[in-house]
Amino acid sequence: MKLFGAALLSVWALTAQADPVDDLLETLGSDALIEVLREEFLDYGHTVGEAMLPDAGGAAWRDILKRLYDPSMMQLRVRSAMEGSFAGVNITELLTFYQSERGQRIVEAELAGRKYLLLEGAQETAEAACLEPAERAEALLEFAQVNDLLERNVAGTLNSDLAFYRGLIEGGVFEMQEGDVLAEVQARMPEIRVSLEAWISAYLCAALGDLPEGDLAAYIAFSKTDEGAALNTAIFEGYGALSEDLSYAIGLAVSVQMFGEDL
Repeated sequence: MKLFGAALLSVWALTAQADPVDDLLETLGSDALIEVLREEFLDYGHTVGEAMLPDAGGAAWRDILKRLYDPSMMQLRVRSAMEGSFAGVNITELLTFYQSERGQRIVEAELAGRKYLLLEGAQETAEAACLEPAERAEALLEFAQVNDLLERNVAGTLNSDLAFYRGLIEGGVFEMQEGDVLAEVQARMPEIRVSLEAWISAYLCAALGDLPEGDLAAYIAFSKTDEGAALNTAIFEGYGALSEDLSYAIGLAVSVQMFGEDL
């Protein structure tokens, strides 16, 4: 199974040519975000190893995770998935907003919030911090609703879980029909929805809770524009595609480790 690693590399090693999409990703701090996501994915991968592999997979599993979660490959996958979402979109408008002082404050705040949630106990602390004042809590709720954060995250989690099962099934860990897999994953959706609601609340509080009032209002207004909506869609498609690919890869990698083959 050594070809698996090489095949995955070849799929992701797409040539990215400099264009407005690259400028936008740089402006949005995508490289720094990828590093944070890598930490989240590594934590997930270690959890999978602890649950499914003897001795949590050992050094071999840790090596596999490092290879799968390569930042440059992750960035290329996000970019390739996002690019198609910008057809007919005026990227200049997006750059104008995010390259402004206000836009960069927002980018830095969101990245800082995501990093903060990596800390133990941070989610609970952040959730409690935004209960007051009521006006700020209402503004954050409006932002979540405008960007459809809950439903998009629920859909993304469903797709990633299905991809993980596909990896396990194709690797021979167990046999299940697609309908049975879907039913099993959907049965967990109420629990997942509650968990995501809490995470989104904590994230918004940590990321946007301390923004100047004018910045948050401007961000909500921008999210309601065609360009803002297109960017939101592109972000979910880009990072959703990355999550699905990595979830499938982890499922397949678990299978390989279980049967003692080289990845």
